[in-house]
Amino acid sequence: MSHHSPDSISAQALKAAGDHAQAEDVAALEQAADAAGRHLATTQSSLIERMIYGPKPDIEELLSGVDNMKQSATSEASAILQAGLSCLEQGDAFGEDGRITSALRNAVAKEGAYGFTVPTQYGGQGKRYSEFACLMENFAANGLGALSVEISGQLTIGSSALLGYGTETQKSKYLPAISGGQLIAFALTEVGVGVNAKRVKAYVEEDKENACWRLFAEGECNKLYITSATHGGLMAIVARKGKDSKELALFITELPESDIDGEFSFHCQSSNVSAFQQNINSRIHFKNFPIPYEQEILGNGVEVLFYCLRMGRCMLAAQAAGFQRMMAADAVYYATQREGVGGKVIKHELPRLALAKILGGALTAQALSHLALAQDQDKVDLAGLRDVTKSASAHYLLNSLIACERVMGGRSLDKGSRISDIRATAHAFGIVEGEDDLIRLGMVRDLTKSFTENYMAGLLHLLQRANMDKNGQPVVKEKHILKLSLGRFIKSPIRMSNLLLSLASNAGVWRLLGWVARNLVSSLIDRCALWFPSKLMVRYKSIPSPLKSHLRFAEYQLRKCRWHYFKISAAYQLELTQAQLPLQRLGKRIETLMCIATLCAHASQLDESTQRVALAQIEILRSELEGNSMSVKRMESLRIAVKGVAKDLSEEQCSLIKSIKAQPFAHPWDE
Repeated sequence: MSHHSPDSISAQALKAAGDHAQAEDVAALEQAADAAGRHLATTQSSLIERMIYGPKPDIEELLSGVDNMKQSATSEASAILQAGLSCLEQGDAFGEDGRITSALRNAVAKEGAYGFTVPTQYGGQGKRYSEFACLMENFAANGLGALSVEISGQLTIGSSALLGYGTETQKSKYLPAISGGQLIAFALTEVGVGVNAKRVKAYVEEDKENACWRLFAEGECNKLYITSATHGGLMAIVARKGKDSKELALFITELPESDIDGEFSFHCQSSNVSAFQQNINSRIHFKNFPIPYEQEILGNGVEVLFYCLRMGRCMLAAQAAGFQRMMAADAVYYATQREGVGGKVIKHELPRLALAKILGGALTAQALSHLALAQDQDKVDLAGLRDVTKSASAHYLLNSLIACERVMGGRSLDKGSRISDIRATAHAFGIVEGEDDLIRLGMVRDLTKSFTENYMAGLLHLLQRANMDKNGQPVVKEKHILKLSLGRFIKSPIRMSNLLLSLASNAGVWRLLGWVARNLVSSLIDRCALWFPSKLMVRYKSIPSPLKSHLRFAEYQLRKCRWHYFKISAAYQLELTQAQLPLQRLGKRIETLMCIATLCAHASQLDESTQRVALAQIEILRSELEGNSMSVKRMESLRIAVKGVAKDLSEEQCSLIKSIKAQPFAHPWDE
């Protein structure tokens, strides 16, 4: 029997505001996320939550990602990368249709790529995910991004479902095959409902006579955009346990070698999308398809998805870092070779700024990926950080694509350019595994959940009660009181008067006032401490001088986000359930500040050229935070930082791209 926990304050507020459908979805998703957290056995609260609400994490915790990354170079990964690059250099990596060839798969499978993180007892190499992230980044950086996408999916939302929730029989049967190179997909999205996990319509019915489930995913219930789903492969599929059931289950399915029509039917065809064109991406139909009982993975399908997505988002960031390093290598080669107005392209500030953006985006994605992986390894809750890792990496990847196009112009649009190969995929990264702005909304909800339940619950419960009649039934929507305001008081003076009287005797409201008083004192101390020089603070002793002030700025501004959320909550109250714009803006601010903090910590332990890239990216991010303030000081700091990066690039001293061979131009002008 599944354990049903009480609805969160968010779900209750949605019900009180009259949005019962969304309340049901939010409650189910939160329960699945909580269950995945319990399965992971996390021992510490989220890093970003502590940076906002306290207690402040030690600086060593922020440095844990780069420490892990520096220990993640392995001979096994090097052998796999070399096998892939050899295949690429010989022209055997991609076929005439542009897709990954069996030659490339076989070459890297022989070196253990498809079982890189699978435990050795199941035929894998048993490597850490931080080592895997380095391999995925290097694949993407060297023109093998499609292979990175395939193997990343294989070992995150593919095999992780089995490792986390599978029986010993299932693991012993399927993990050795996966390690040997058999493809496995994860089928959630559907034609009719997209990625909304709680609205999945594919279902199974029990067939006791044949001791199996029968799977139905027809028409709009077809599974769509399923990467690596192919004839003869494996697939974990999310489906309802009964056509009208609300219970979602997960089944591992062995797909037939060809399409079938008869007692049951199965069709597998291309999703027909421009993104991931070098990968297998399929639309799949099932009717009365048999799945033996023993192939059910015991766990709520959405819970398993949350469990797997944390690694999926880290690997997406690693790939984004690699793609941007590749873009930077090609754009830098162009800018240092191409004659522009009055000299080489790289002579001018705007192309230099574009190059700094590409490199800065790569470093940001790399830093976030490894910090999140280190946190997961240390059993820290990834709430907030897994979201920032994905949304920021996808966002900066797309910005870098535009910057690369601005530097290279039409050359980047050539059909033979590897920039063209990843263009649609770069756009897709913003929506796969969750659309970025919706992820930011979820991030704010996760980070503020404890505060809301501990301190805002009293006020919200009073508003909920005010929206019920004397028989305990909801009042009509037109009479809903969503917040305390003068306008509402004029419309409903008696109900509002009773509500205001109730505030004085509500213990939750007094708890909130106590929180405000304590945090006013804390904020005053923080503000006074700003007068103390950063270079004299023990906390920042391991951070190089140019980065100290930026890290301190980010930490201070993150603590101020507690007040931003409090003001939004106080202003909107129950209307906050419909107010996506202010929450999205707060989520974006938190994301930007966390990127600054992570960049400072990550770059502090790396070489000086990387530190200069970090400084340029931080100046860009701080300029975005300030908007068009036209601060001369900020603009001059940005110019100096960009100039430092350009100097390294001109002298071929930028370590982020030093090992990457730039792609020759499709139509060299010297011919």
